[in-house]
Amino acid sequence: MYRAALILSLVLGCASCSGEGPESEHVADGDEAGSIEIAVPDNPITQLEAVEDATEEVADRLLSYSAKVRRRDWEAAAAWFSEDFKGEGFAGLQVTDTTTEHMGVEILNHDAEASPVLDKAGFLENLAELLADWTRVESAIWKVKAAEFQRGRGQRWGRIKLYVHVTGVQTNGGGIGLAAWCYAKVVQEGGEWKLSALDLDSFTTTKRDSAIFTPVAAAAGIAHSAPRFGSKENNSFAFNGAACGDVNGDGRWDLFLPSDGRNFLYLAQADGSFEEAAEEAGLAAPDGGTGAVFFDYDNDGDQDLAVGHVDDEAGGTRLCLYTGDGEGHFKREELGLGIGTQSMATYSLTVLDYDGDGWLDLYACGYGVLAKEHNNSWIEATNGSPNALFHNMGGKAFVDVAEELGVRGNSWSYASAAIDIDDDGDQDLYVANDYGTNRLYVNQHPDGFEDRAAQYGITDQGNGMGASFGDFTGNGSLDLYVSNMSSTAGNRILDRYQGDVPDEIYASLKKAAAGNTIFARTSAGSFEKVPKAAGGVGANWAWSPALADFDLDGRLDVFCTNGFVTGELPFDT
Repeated sequence: MYRAALILSLVLGCASCSGEGPESEHVADGDEAGSIEIAVPDNPITQLEAVEDATEEVADRLLSYSAKVRRRDWEAAAAWFSEDFKGEGFAGLQVTDTTTEHMGVEILNHDAEASPVLDKAGFLENLAELLADWTRVESAIWKVKAAEFQRGRGQRWGRIKLYVHVTGVQTNGGGIGLAAWCYAKVVQEGGEWKLSALDLDSFTTTKRDSAIFTPVAAAAGIAHSAPRFGSKENNSFAFNGAACGDVNGDGRWDLFLPSDGRNFLYLAQADGSFEEAAEEAGLAAPDGGTGAVFFDYDNDGDQDLAVGHVDDEAGGTRLCLYTGDGEGHFKREELGLGIGTQSMATYSLTVLDYDGDGWLDLYACGYGVLAKEHNNSWIEATNGSPNALFHNMGGKAFVDVAEELGVRGNSWSYASAAIDIDDDGDQDLYVANDYGTNRLYVNQHPDGFEDRAAQYGITDQGNGMGASFGDFTGNGSLDLYVSNMSSTAGNRILDRYQGDVPDEIYASLKKAAAGNTIFARTSAGSFEKVPKAAGGVGANWAWSPALADFDLDGRLDVFCTNGFVTGELPFDT
């Protein structure tokens, strides 16, 4: 809600100077044979703070209900429905058409218009039937996409647009997902919002008869459970990273994970399992690291390690550099041979040889410390922690040359990627920024870098969290995938003010809540945004993307991490 609140405050300052899905509106009141229709409030609340506060109340209430659905606790779920509830059920609907997608994934559209009207008990039984033969329900979200509330005295009520998404595992081991768009009436009873009526607008099932991926973290020995966010043991907002490399020279990739409390180093074994060895390797402390990367900074043929930190207090940990001995042991270098000499809020690291001298350099993305100072703009923040480009001085020391080479910046930089974008033989830098536009620093060595993101068409204003280059189109040119956080609440707020806010500001704010972007390289060398309808961008609260051919069909796929901090209820994540 924090980012949505920022949007709200900015929109209010500009005013008067989504999600996807069905757009049809039901306006009749009452029941018809075999259908439910939800009335639109005839005297709606129009004051934005008031209507959005009520919307958030309903949204949080339904997310609590979602947790009951995930557990299939139908007795507890009954408390979220009014006694006179009437709704259109989901289970048993005839399939109107089926399409088969890549790797045998089936998409089934169901006849929502033929949905039976059920009372409270019948509707819960219908939901239970819908999920009865699932081995596991992995997630269940009933998300409020839009809402209007009746003004006046008496019982509070409103009409909401709902997106229902439930995923899980079938008895055959295959994945299954249900997606529905609905309109619902909510009423407040005893201080709690309850569902009073539900009109099913569309319903789709996506499934596959066998699993594509199987979770093996626990079996492999790399599972770790942290305390729930918000508990006294876990109140950190520093989001950790990971690094992979062969640290002991056995030909297998090992895994380093910075974490709160202590770090973890998982050494790969011949049987596919891992053994944790951070303490023995000299990497268990200091904890609280962020972005991490293995690289051979001293050119001795083995892996060394750099770990970012958010240095937000006196005596806090700065960037760390560890020298590896090639046998799985590391020595922490004092002041990181130069990379730990300045205070930074480092969130990610990128290795490159920007000057082509044969020694690997290190680019550190500086973010900010929200606990001390919020971003000074939603559209183009300029008070972030400066970035650093550490020049490798022959494996003996590092010197920050970011300012003199033009890549220091003052944005809230989250991630970066190195690429030779102009095919001139040297490496350039793309930087994804939160609260603003991204940068493309084109290398003009020895004359520094120039920001040409606008020229290449990849400024991608928004909440930049990650960037990866890869050839999606198979034409030999590298395309670009940028992850951006999307916000249901932000889109709701903005939709209420369309037409009342200057178009340029509205477009900028709307882009900030829009989510991920794919850019395809053109024959002219610039980039074009791939339409959202092409797919691959719906990662919601997105972070780092990884591109790989997971199914070995010759085409790049996308894995994009998402979510927020760990918690018991969906709105904690």
